[in-house]
Amino acid sequence: MEETLKQFNVEMPNAEAFERALCRALDEAKAREILQKARKRYGDLYAERKRYANRALRRHLEGNILPGAALYQTLLRDEDTRERAVSLVEEAFREWGMSNRRAMEWLGRLPIFYWLLRTMTRVAMRLSFPEEGWETEWVEVSSKEISFNMKSCFYLDVLEGYGVPELTAQYCGMDDLMYEGVSPYVRWDRKKTLGRGDECCDFRFERVRRQ
Repeated sequence: MEETLKQFNVEMPNAEAFERALCRALDEAKAREILQKARKRYGDLYAERKRYANRALRRHLEGNILPGAALYQTLLRDEDTRERAVSLVEEAFREWGMSNRRAMEWLGRLPIFYWLLRTMTRVAMRLSFPEEGWETEWVEVSSKEISFNMKSCFYLDVLEGYGVPELTAQYCGMDDLMYEGVSPYVRWDRKKTLGRGDECCDFRFERVRRQ
């Protein structure tokens, strides 16, 4: 298994964040055992992965989806962590997402934060969430609101292929971590997600007018 990782010259992304979270939730020896197995599982998944022509899809698969799937599958296969697998992944993902949250909080303090979102969202969606992986329906981009619906999701499709579609909801949770209460100038409002069984993900960023 370790030779698999060396052969492709890759390391499991986010492993340090996962380890910090697991060490808080489990006995340290058990946490390190789980991480070692998850790294090996990542090597297998990476070796067998589908090679996407689109660079953004490759980044999502190799940097986000496969590490999460490897950790979750490892937790499910271990009798000591099987019953807690979902909650342990949730803690690991939260630790993973906190650095991005802190960066967003810094931007969120700027009075121009809404306008930055308005300017960058369409560009970011086109580059990072291309139509090859997501069906996006734009609803409004105005001085009041940025809103769009995602009617299909690359993460859900891939995780269904790996037999763990329920893991998608944990990725949805990372959006909530990223945007909920991150700025006094923008209100994050998403009531539905594909990963939680709804017909779409209804992304809404509402401008908050300050007195």
